[in-house]
Order: sequence, then structure tokens, then C-alpha cells
Amino acid sequence: MALGIDIVYIPRFYGKEKLAKRILSTEEYAIYEHRLNKEEFIAGRFAAKEAFLKAYHDGMGRISFTNISIVYREDGRPVLMYNEKFYNVSISHDGDYAVAVVEVKD
Repeated sequence: MALGIDIVYIPRFYGKEKLAKRILSTEEYAIYEHRLNKEEFIAGRFAAKEAFLKAYHDGMGRISFTNISIVYREDGRPVLMYNEKFYNVSISHDGDYAVAVVEVKD
């Protein structure tokens, strides 16, 4: 098992519409368009995807962010999906920061 963690500064994402299109999957972008807190949403997704790539061996630089998606379980909890597999993810926001942890089982 491997854990990945990442923290990001939310203000980095203000006014970054083009970046959102490069980071978010199609499903995530549809949610993003209707969110009031767009910067917080994209920052959390970015942190989760970076955390996943750190834990997923050979992931950095080889997997496109748009091929990774954070979806919601029936109970509302997020789960990270890549290559039709699901990985535990936790995303948190506080003030100007978003942090995410992802568990990748070998």
C-alpha cells in the first residue's frame, strides 16, 4: 500500500478557467461549472490528483489529470477513479489551503 499527500494554496487557482479544463475530467468540469466556490473545488481536485500520482508508482508525468476523476459514492463521499479502478481519497479545505490524501493498494 502507498499513500500520497498534497497541499495547495487555493488563491493560485483564481481566474484559472484554462487550467480547470486541463485538470478536470469531463464529469468534474460539469460539476465545476455550477459551483460557487470554483477555486476551492479545483484546488481540492488538483491536490487529490497530485497525491494519487505520488502514490501510484510511475504516475508522475505519464498520466493525464483529465484521465483521473473524483466521483461521489451513493453516500456522498468522494472516491478517486482511474482506469476503472477506485481509490480511497480524502480532500479537506481550510482557509487558503486544500489538502488531499490518496491510498493506493498494490
